[in-house]
Amino acid sequence: MRKLIMWNVVTLDGYFEGGKPWDLGFHGLVWGDELERFSIEQLDCADALVFGEATYAGMASYWREEKGDVADRMNRIRKYACSSKRKSAEWNNTTILKDAVADISRLKE
Repeated sequence: MRKLIMWNVVTLDGYFEGGKPWDLGFHGLVWGDELERFSIEQLDCADALVFGEATYAGMASYWREEKGDVADRMNRIRKYACSSKRKSAEWNNTTILKDAVADISRLKE
């Protein structure tokens, strides 16, 4: 059975973003050669990425415009967007999962 691993940059007090939605300025404080190498290593080992609706929208908006080794991998890898509302996926290699519980269980097998 495949593993589902959560990987996220979060502050010690549990914040993922700044004062406004998708304010990720603090991520620049931790980004560097070591985290870039780790990100590439993780992406090279992963079969796919799974996002909820809001995270998918933010990640798609950001990564489609980025360049570099991490961006190349993010844009190339298979992606799943869990959303009961989304009709289409604007980010390449994305499949929409309407029933996240059933669909992810199926993907893990």
